[in-house]
Amino acid sequence: MVAGGAGFVGSAIVRELLQKGSIVVCYDNYLHGHPSHVAGLTGALTVIQGDVRDDWSLYKALRDHNVDYVIDCVGDTFVPTAYNMPERFFDINVGGTLHLLRAMHALRLKRMVYVSSTEVYGQVDAKCSEETCLNPFNTYAVSKAAADRLCHTYHVEHGVPVIIARIFNCYGPRETEPYVVPEIISQLHRGPRIALGNINAERDFTFVHDMANAIISVVTSDLPNGEAINIGSDTGYTVECIAQKLAEIMQVRPLQIVSDPARFRRKDVERFRCDNTKLLKCTNWKPTVGIDDGLRITVEWFLANGARWRWENFVDGTTIYR
Repeated sequence: MVAGGAGFVGSAIVRELLQKGSIVVCYDNYLHGHPSHVAGLTGALTVIQGDVRDDWSLYKALRDHNVDYVIDCVGDTFVPTAYNMPERFFDINVGGTLHLLRAMHALRLKRMVYVSSTEVYGQVDAKCSEETCLNPFNTYAVSKAAADRLCHTYHVEHGVPVIIARIFNCYGPRETEPYVVPEIISQLHRGPRIALGNINAERDFTFVHDMANAIISVVTSDLPNGEAINIGSDTGYTVECIAQKLAEIMQVRPLQIVSDPARFRRKDVERFRCDNTKLLKCTNWKPTVGIDDGLRITVEWFLANGARWRWENFVDGTTIYR
């Protein structure tokens, strides 16, 4: 089962699993994901509209479809939304994870991989390893850190076989929130003048299908249950660099970047860089899509799908975020 399988990362995982011949159950309530993200796929796929906070529906889906492994991609993930909706973030990110862990324990499933976040580390001057202390800076990050540690303690206290995958930034087709890459693409499509926040922030970007294959590789790895593992490319790019690359791909000239105070986070992390030593040691994974090719594929998908992301609506030329 891919819980949250109709979302951004989840739908990439569903596709990669089907290509590998897996029998897949996509379980999603469509809060952020969309049925079209998993429509028309070839392979042994069952799509179920359901919420991980609904115990009976979740148990029934897991039991009736003889699920062995769970990849938990469920989550509220867009940091600015958490400023005004903290209850929902904790309900979904912590409460939803608890329901999945309880289901894992009750049904004695083989393993769960919980998709955590690099945000749990907070500000780090060097690369983040799994030994880096957790120091979450925002409400979203606190909710993910709580769920991250809940997975660990549920393994210690109840023997639930779970791995915590702390993923760094990824990008690609079917993005479900106005993260920096789709936001820049959307603005560049309308013209050369774009408004951004902290353009000096550096992030470790991985193409979403590379990220999906890394997460899948962890499922059947020899990594001991209860442990965390970082997933990222170990290559950092600033927001300004990404904007320049996208402008070149989209042939938008001359690029004009305007600083928009409303787009700055209330407390930002200047640099995230993944130490993926443990991942490379425990799996055979390596990224296959470089940043330039990945951004080009993302732009091509955007243009081929109506030049519009699902998170945006247009009113008189203005982007309105849901």
